[in-house]
Amino acid sequence: MRKNQKHLRIDLFSQRDVFLSKRTARNVGIPRQDRRTHGEYIASEYAKALDEHDLREAPSVPSISPEEGVYIELTGYAGVPLPLASLDSTSSYKLKSVHVVSDSEVAVIFIPNSKRHTFAAKVQQYLNPNKDGVNGPRNHDLVDSIQGIRLADIKSFWTDASAKFPQDPDSLMWFELWLTDSNGSGLRDAQLFAERLELQIRPTVLRFHKIVVILVRASINQLELSVELMSCLEEIRLAKETPQVITKMNPREQREWAVNLQQRAVLDDRYSVSVAILDTGVNFNNPMLSIASRDEWSAGWNAEWSKYTDIPQQPYHSHGSLQAGIALFGNLLPVLSSNEPLTLSYRIESGRILPPSGDNDPDLYGAVTTGTASKLNLLFPNRRRVFSLAITATPEAIGGQPSSWSSELDSFAWSDGKSTQLIIVSAGNNRELEPRTSSWDQANLSQIEDPAQAWNAVTVGGYTELATNDDPSLVGWEPWCLPGDLAPATRTSVNWGWKKQAPFKPDLVAEAGNRLISPNQTELTDADCVSILTTSGRTASVLFDTTRDTSAATALISRYAAILMCEYPQYWAETIRALLVHSAAWTPRMLAKKRTLEEAYSKTRAVQLMLRTYGFGVPDLDRARFSADHLLTLVAQNEIKPYTQSSGPDAKLGEMHYYSLPWPADALKGLPPGTPVKLKVTLSYFVEPNPGRKGYRSRFSYQSHGLRFEVSRPGQSEENFKGFVNKLLETEDYDGPEGDLRGWSLGSQVRTRGSIHSDIWEGSAADLADMKQIAVIPVSGWWKYRASEGKWRQPIRYSLVVGIIVPDENLDVDIYSPVETEVNLVIEAATVTEVEV
Repeated sequence: MRKNQKHLRIDLFSQRDVFLSKRTARNVGIPRQDRRTHGEYIASEYAKALDEHDLREAPSVPSISPEEGVYIELTGYAGVPLPLASLDSTSSYKLKSVHVVSDSEVAVIFIPNSKRHTFAAKVQQYLNPNKDGVNGPRNHDLVDSIQGIRLADIKSFWTDASAKFPQDPDSLMWFELWLTDSNGSGLRDAQLFAERLELQIRPTVLRFHKIVVILVRASINQLELSVELMSCLEEIRLAKETPQVITKMNPREQREWAVNLQQRAVLDDRYSVSVAILDTGVNFNNPMLSIASRDEWSAGWNAEWSKYTDIPQQPYHSHGSLQAGIALFGNLLPVLSSNEPLTLSYRIESGRILPPSGDNDPDLYGAVTTGTASKLNLLFPNRRRVFSLAITATPEAIGGQPSSWSSELDSFAWSDGKSTQLIIVSAGNNRELEPRTSSWDQANLSQIEDPAQAWNAVTVGGYTELATNDDPSLVGWEPWCLPGDLAPATRTSVNWGWKKQAPFKPDLVAEAGNRLISPNQTELTDADCVSILTTSGRTASVLFDTTRDTSAATALISRYAAILMCEYPQYWAETIRALLVHSAAWTPRMLAKKRTLEEAYSKTRAVQLMLRTYGFGVPDLDRARFSADHLLTLVAQNEIKPYTQSSGPDAKLGEMHYYSLPWPADALKGLPPGTPVKLKVTLSYFVEPNPGRKGYRSRFSYQSHGLRFEVSRPGQSEENFKGFVNKLLETEDYDGPEGDLRGWSLGSQVRTRGSIHSDIWEGSAADLADMKQIAVIPVSGWWKYRASEGKWRQPIRYSLVVGIIVPDENLDVDIYSPVETEVNLVIEAATVTEVEV
C-alpha cells in the first residue's frame, strides 16, 4: 500500500453561483410595554439626564473635540437585547459601547448638542397613536427595549469586570482608552487630553477599523473629565499586567550529545520558512541552536535589549531557547538517541518581547508582539513565518471576549486578507495545581489566558503520553494524569463567560508533559522523566534542559506548521492551519471521556465540552503532510466574494461556491458491504477583527465575514442539494432536503464557531459514494452591515480540505489513484485552454 503521497488540489472543481440564504432572521422578542406609562417615563428620564448635564459646573479645561455633546447610558431589560442598530444613527447619535450587567445590556451613546431633540422626537412618535404603523407604535423596538436611562459617567464606559473598577478614585494606574478614530482625530484628542491634564501617555498605539487604543496613566477622577471633554471616547479598560512565564531549570544531559547532534545536522537553504519565537530571546550561540539560528535573524521590541541572556537573571531568562529547541527538533530525546543524518528545512528566528530583567514598562502588548514580529518581516520580507507565542497574561474579565492583545493578533494574521504567516499561541498554564483535585476539574476551572482567544491564531492546549517514572529518587510516585488525557497545567474555555459567539478553544492539544504525585497524594513534582528534553539557554557547560506545559505544546505545533510550509510552499497560512486541524483526532482516552459526558449531559453539550477542553484533538503530522492509498486528502484554495452591494444601507450576501468533487465512487462501492469509512471536511479562513465592545451583533460583529460548508447527504440528488443550500437554485417541486442527515460528529449547528470549521462523518462506504457535493456559503459579518464603507467589495480567501479515510489498512483498497487521474485530466485541460487563450 502506497503512503507519502502528495495531497491533491481541487481548486478547479468549483463553480460560482449568486447566493440567497434560506435562513430567516430571528425575532428579537422585545416585549410590549404600557405605551403611555413607559413612554412618558423614558421621556422624563431623558430630559432629566440632559438637565443634569447642563447644570454641571463647566470643566476647568476647555473641550478638546470640535463636536460637543452628551453621553447617555441606556439599560435594557434582563435577557432582552437592545436594538443596537437603532442606537447608532449616522446623523443623530453614535453607539459607543455595550456591556452586560446582571443579564441586562447597558449601552452608551453620544448625542451631539445639535441633535438632542432627535431622541426625544422618537419617544414622542412612540407616544402618538396617529404615528402607529402596521406593527404597532412607531419606534417600539427602541423605546420598549429601554428599562432605564441616565446621564453617563466614567463607570458607563468601563467594559472590564465591575470588580476591577478602581476603588480609590485618586489612585494612579494605567488604562486602555478606546477612542473613535476618524482621520487621526482620536489619537490627536487623546494626546491633547493627556497634555492638558499633565498625564503620562505611552507612545505605542493600536489601530483597528476606525478605532485607536492608547495607554494613559491617570486616576479615575482625572478620567472623569474625558467624558466632558472628548466626543470620541468609546471604552475604558484596565491595562494588562506584565505577562508571567514560569519555568524550572533542571538540566541532565551531557555536552557530548550536543556535539554529536551538531555534527549530524545540516540546514537545507532551499526553503524560505522560519519559526519566529516571540519570547525572551533565543541563544543562537548554543551549539545545537546555532545550526538554524543566527544573530542577524534576531530582533527585539527594544533595540537596547540584548538579543538573549546567557547568565540567569530572571526565572524566565532561557524560556525562548527552550521553545526554540522544541520548535527545531521536537522532543530531543529520540533525536539524540539516533545516529542518522538530520536535515532541517527551516530556520529559527527570535523576537524578544520580554526584557533581560524586570518587567516591561506598561505598554500595549498587542503592539509589542506584532511590532516585534513586523521587525522580522522587514528584515527578511520573502520568508514565510510561523510565529510562536507562549507568553500569556491573565484572562479577560469575561473570558473569551476579544482584548486589545488578541484583536491585534487577529489583525496581524489577517494582513488585509493576504497573510503569509501563521500565529501559534499557547492556551496558558494553571500555576496553582492542587493534587487533591482532578486535572479535568482544574483545567475546566482555569480559563484560557489572553491573547489565546484570538480567532485567527491556532491556540494550543496540552495533553500527555508521558507516564514512566524511572527516577530512583521518586520511588512510589505515580503519573498524575493518565496517558492520552489532559496535561496537568493546561487551560480550557469551558467556563468562559462569552461563549455564544466565541470560538471553541483550544484548537489543538499537543504533548505538554506530566507531573508525578506522591504516594500520600499530597505533593506534585515536575520530574525530568515526565518532561520534554530541549536546548538550554546557555552557550557552554549545561546545554540541555527540560520543559513542559502549554509552552512546550505550542513549540511542537509550531514545528509541525513549519514542516508543512516547507512541504507545500504554495499553500496559504489558512491552508496550513486547516491541515493541522484536519489531521487532529481525540485519543481513545478522550473518546472514553466523551462517552462519560454523554451519559451525564446531552450529546450536544458533551461534544461542546470536548471541544472546549481538547479542541479538535491531537494532530498527526504524517496525516497532515501526506495522503495514502487508503487516506485521501483533497485541498482547495479559493477566493469568494461574500457580499454584494444593494440599494439599502446594508450589503447583500454575495456568492456561494459549489464543488462537485472527483470521487472514488467505484473504489468505495467495491469495498466489502458494511465497511465503515470516514469523511472529514475542514474550512479555514481569516477574519478582520472589530474589537470594540458594542454587543458583537449585526454591524458590530467581531468578525468581518463568515463562511459555512454543507455536504450532500446519502441519497440526495445534485438538484435537491443545490436547492437545499441556495434559495435561488430551489426548483418548483423542491419539498425539503432528501437523504439521511445522521453520521456527523458535530453537526451544522455546533461546527459554526470561530473562523475554522471542521466535522467528521462516519458511515458505510456505499453511503459515502453519494456524498461528492460540497457548498461553501457566506453568512453575515460587520462588512455586510457597513456597505457605505465599501468593505463588501473585498474578496476573501478560504481553504477547504476534504478527506476520505478507510480505517482498515489491511483492506486492498486504492481510493487515491482514480481521483489523482481525474484531477490531472482537469488540470491538463485547463492548462491547454489557458495556452490557447
